[in-house]
Amino acid sequence: LVRPAEYLDLDQHERYEVARHIGRLNAALRGRSVMLLGPGRWGTSTPALGVPVRFAEISNVAVLGEFSAPGAGFMPELSYGSHFFQDLVESGIFYVALFDGEPGVRFHPERILELPNELATLSPDGASLAHVLHVASTPGLQVFSDVATQRVLCR
Repeated sequence: LVRPAEYLDLDQHERYEVARHIGRLNAALRGRSVMLLGPGRWGTSTPALGVPVRFAEISNVAVLGEFSAPGAGFMPELSYGSHFFQDLVESGIFYVALFDGEPGVRFHPERILELPNELATLSPDGASLAHVLHVASTPGLQVFSDVATQRVLCR
């Protein structure tokens, strides 16, 4: 989970550093079921709009979620014609956009943040980013989706 307020406090160079570190985590967690959540757009070339990862830096995740943080200026907006989205589709990565505050949308990142942050254990060189990146183990977590009704449940 990329914490939106803390990410917003970073300068542009530090936001790229977060993206590169996500890439290192992506490699370290290969073969495990990973859900990656972050504010705004994944794969953006403009760090003010989201997290500027390259596809190879998130290629091993099972679920990629973008969430809104309107107070911080972050909104999901994946370009369906983009190479990035095409790579997601071809790789079988489940994509979800969460518009917190919209009718029927309940997003509770605090449930993830209540769990111990394992970032420093998984990647000691990333310990300085623990205030921005929260990596939690969630055994038994399941994601259910109904594409027709555009509903997703994570429990």
